[in-house]
Parts: sequence; C-alpha cells; structure tokens
Amino acid sequence: MADQINDSIEEMSVSSFSSDDELETISFPWGTELRYKDNSINENDWSSSDDSDNDNDDDKEITYHHEELSKFKNVNWYMARFHINDMDQESVSRHESRQICYYKEKLLKIRKELIDQELILRPVYKYIGYHLESIHTFYNKANQFLNQTSSYSLMFKFSRSHPTATQNRLANIVERVETILNNLLHSKSITDAQYMAMKINRSSVRMNYLYFVSETQKEGIPVQPIMVCNDGPTMGISRYLGRLLGLLFNDATYCKKFHKAYNVIHAMDFYQKSGQLRPTTLFASFNINDLCLNFSHEQVITALEHFLISYISSDYTIQGMTISTILQLVRLVLDEQYFIYKYKFYRQTAGSASGSSLTIPLVYIYLYYWQPDLLQDLINKNELFFRYQDEAFITWNRSEDELRTILAMANSQFPQPMWNITHIGSTIHFRDIELTNNNGLLKTCVYHQEMFDDNKLLSSFPDIIQPSIKQEPWKWLRTAILKAIRYSSDNNTLQEEMLEIKWQLELYQIPNSVFDQAYSEILEDFGVPIAYPRHTRSSYDIMRQHVFNYDQYRKAYKKEKQQQQQHKQQPQIILGLPYNTDLDGSTIDKIETELNSNLYQYVGHRPRIEHFSIKILRHPSPFLNFIDFLVKRRPSVDYLTLVDYEKNK
Repeated sequence: MADQINDSIEEMSVSSFSSDDELETISFPWGTELRYKDNSINENDWSSSDDSDNDNDDDKEITYHHEELSKFKNVNWYMARFHINDMDQESVSRHESRQICYYKEKLLKIRKELIDQELILRPVYKYIGYHLESIHTFYNKANQFLNQTSSYSLMFKFSRSHPTATQNRLANIVERVETILNNLLHSKSITDAQYMAMKINRSSVRMNYLYFVSETQKEGIPVQPIMVCNDGPTMGISRYLGRLLGLLFNDATYCKKFHKAYNVIHAMDFYQKSGQLRPTTLFASFNINDLCLNFSHEQVITALEHFLISYISSDYTIQGMTISTILQLVRLVLDEQYFIYKYKFYRQTAGSASGSSLTIPLVYIYLYYWQPDLLQDLINKNELFFRYQDEAFITWNRSEDELRTILAMANSQFPQPMWNITHIGSTIHFRDIELTNNNGLLKTCVYHQEMFDDNKLLSSFPDIIQPSIKQEPWKWLRTAILKAIRYSSDNNTLQEEMLEIKWQLELYQIPNSVFDQAYSEILEDFGVPIAYPRHTRSSYDIMRQHVFNYDQYRKAYKKEKQQQQQHKQQPQIILGLPYNTDLDGSTIDKIETELNSNLYQYVGHRPRIEHFSIKILRHPSPFLNFIDFLVKRRPSVDYLTLVDYEKNK
C-alpha cells in the first residue's frame, strides 16, 4: 500500500496591554452572558457540496482563520483609515462603485466606534462571524494564555535602534533552510521535483505571525492562537510532508479523512447497512487542538521514526526519500518555528504551528504510534475512524467502561493527557452533525452549538458585521435548507429543522414569504414534484436523494475535469459573463450547463469549437473582505519580509 501512496504523491513573561497594541477595539455596557444557538452558515463551509474549484487537499488540515487574501498581503493595518478612504478609487462598475461607497461609510463609522469605546472585533473560532469584546479584557486573556503556555519563548522585543532585526532573523532562517535543501539535493537524498516543491521563494517568503480569535463555544470565551505561516520559510516542506504523512497514516490506521459533512453521513449510512451498527454501539469523539500546541519535539520524532520503520517497505524509502531524510526535514520544520506577535519575536519550542499542513498528521502519528499496541486495540479496521482537521470520531462495539479504561491507560503513557475526549455515548455530535444510535437505527440531524456570547452587542453596529442571515437572508436561507436536507435522516427531523430555520427568520424579522419562496425554488431545482400519488416515495426521500446525487455529481465532475486538464493542455478561452453575485453554486452550474448545451447544439460541428467551453468564473466583489480592515491581525509588512538585496540573492 505504501507503493500506492508513492504513486499518489508523485504527481516567556508577557507584558500587559500597552500603547503599542492594536487599536481596533471597543465595548458597550456588558449585560449578563447569554447562551444561544449558533445558526451562522458559511456558503462554502464543510456542510456544502464539493462546488469549490480551489479545493486544495494540502491545506485542508487548517481553518479559514489562517487564510490571507492576496490583495491584503501588502496592506499595513496602521494605515487602515487611508485604505478605506481610497476604496472608491478602484476601477469598478457603476453598481459596484455605489456599493463600495456604502461599505466605505459603514467601515469608517465602525472603526471610529471601536476606537472611541475601546472595543475589539475578532473572528469566532471555527465559526463564521465576529465577537465584540473590551480590548483590555481580550488582551488580558491573550497575555494569560501566553504566560501559561510553555510552548512560546520570547527572543527579543522590537527596538527603534534595530529596525531590521526581524528581517535579519528571517534571512538567517532562509539561509539555514536553503542550505539543508541544497545539501539534500546534491547528495541525491531528494529529487529535483521534491526540491522544487520544498524550495523557498525569496521574493514572497514571510515571517510567521500570531494572532488570537475568540472561542465563543466555551464559557468565559477564551482565546485561541492562530499561527499564520502561508508563506513561511518551511511551508513548502510542510505542505509536501504533510500530505505524504497524512496519506500514510490514513492507510495504516484505516482512517478516513473527510472534507465535507455528507461524507460522514454516507459513511455512517454504509456502516448501518452493512450490519455493523448494533443496538449497543457507542460513538466517541475527541480533538487534538491542545496537543498540537504542546507535544514534545523529541517524542514526536521518536514516534514518527517508529511509524515509518513499521510501515514503509523493506528498502525503507518512500518517493526515493529515506527515513533519515524525512526525519531530518521534519526536525528542520520544528526547529525553525519563529514568529512575530505584537512587536515581539518568539520561537515555538513545543508543538507545531496551527497553520502548518504538517501539524495535524504529526500529532495523529504521535498519538497512534507512541504506544501502538495499546491504541491498535482502540482503533481497528472493523470500526469507523474518521477525522476532520483537529477533530476525530470512532465507533465502538464493546463496553463503555472498557473504552474509558483503554483511553486512561493511553493517557498515562504520555507526559500530559493527550486524548481530549469530547463525547462518548449513543448520541454525540461531530462538528455540526448530531449522530444518534437509536437501538441500532441511525438518526442524524443538525447540531446547533451553544454559544456564550451576546449577539445583541453587535446590533447597534452597521449591518456589514451582522450575522449572514441579516446581511444576505436569501443565501443564508438556501444554504440552511440544503444543510437540513443533507443532515436530517427522516422527514420528522427535517420538519423540526425547518421550524428552527423559520424561528431564526422570525428573530431577525424576515417574512415567512422569503422561506416559502426559497423552499419552492429548492424543490424545483432538485426535481421534486409538489404532489405525489399514494404509496410512492415521499418528497423528503426524493429530495434528499437528489441532493446527495448532486453532491456526488459535483465530486465526480470536478475529478473528471481535473483529469482532463492534466491530459489535455488545450488553450483556455475565457468568456467573461456578468451575473448576479447572490447566485449560489448549483444555480450557476445550471446556467453554465445550459450555455454549453446551446453552444454545441448550434455551432458544435465547427472544428474551432471542438475544445471550446464556457466557464462562469466567480469574480469576487471588490468590497468583499474589507471587514479585515476592522480585524487587524497582522504586523507591518516591513517586519515580515526580506530586505530587497536578500530577496534578489
């Protein structure tokens, strides 16, 4: 099996809040913390189908908090006010120009209120939305986190007398990484292709940086660290090895790595139909978030070596790399973890960066292969084991006491508790799916996470930072209904979720007619007639099957398209067509299919049209993500990049 994977790969104390801290902040008079259900839905989150053309498997291990838009990479946030004022200077259409003027006015108003009232706006951890908090409270939480963790070591504070200190450090790191990669290439320890995949682009390389987001799912609303390292010196190595080790681990442990919610539902349906779901079957979920930050580098190297020796074939190589080469590269990534946070330069001495593609595969290997004999009893090929980012799920067909005993023994073998079990029982939730074993029958539905936040705090701010249901009710509603259809295992469950959706609409004073119109459109889109003869399948059965068929079609279509592009490097002709940006993926697909059908019907016989096709490209609106001007999180670009003469080496 390792050969098959070969083939697939080919292709310190911290000071308190000071005047140097970020200023985008504020807070209104606080009321009692309110627990409410989160109903924010991301159009392109994991509950949707595979309709993204930018589905990069290498970076599926990390969250959207680590993403950076290219147009914002060179923006210095201390000049945010000037950038906002210049928004309307872009060359855009008349309609977009009016929208930009609207957003410009709102952004400037929000920014002023944040500063005047000393509040800070931060993204919600793992969810779409924003949390508003006193800037002093927020940074006290961040400082407490930094003081309590032993994973970050303060190297130095920025000084006006040494303005290029971080750039010099970055140059030194780049030099070390390049030297090792060059030596490995010259000794033929890695191939030319591997070298090109791991090499550093000096013109774009950047120092890693840290910021914090709010975890509103927990009482007290703690903070979570987000390490952004998309252009870091070792990111090429991390992406290459992360994918390789992830595939090896999945194969060795029969683990399924899922990217979409419907994958979990399909796997559970198959598990039930194959007779493996018994009345006594238990579910267990756990996460490795804390472990990603705290694991010992030496211990993870030891576990990785054990894993590679026991799994790789007799010549102890994979993709031409020996075990010692892989270990050398992993150690290089772990040793060169430096980052910037609030005018200070740190080194990460334990764990690995949350934004690195290598982190999660390393942690799973550490968990499984530190005590393999014990854990093989926990995870075996006769049960389900699947993961999504830093969360995992297993099925269990023995007693709960036995499961807890194995987990306790496993934790006792580590310096600190490693298996952070979130739920064990016949009903649990994995991400936003609630799974129930009802005496041998599987029941699934939407799980609404309780939040320890007060949405009313945002209500006095302009609508551009309001929940998506208020900003774009039509898009939110369509996504919510499709999610309900995918997740609901029976019609009664679906109707309960529909009542939940209607309640949310009523909460935001959106008329029922909007729901009726959206639901009717979905019925039409997925081929569900309004009336049914007696003794035929219900509309729920047909509708859910059609949605699942659409999910599978999207996945197969995307794979076929990628294969065609690899084998046929035909010249691409792009035809730009205007369209309503509120249209969702399935509607755009229908329009695109109809356009291509008409094209081939009328002019398909002409030779020049043989390899011609129409693709509707989703052009991002110029004012989207300008909310980032309010969520300042990155240090000045000058601290992150190489000086010019180093870039040209």
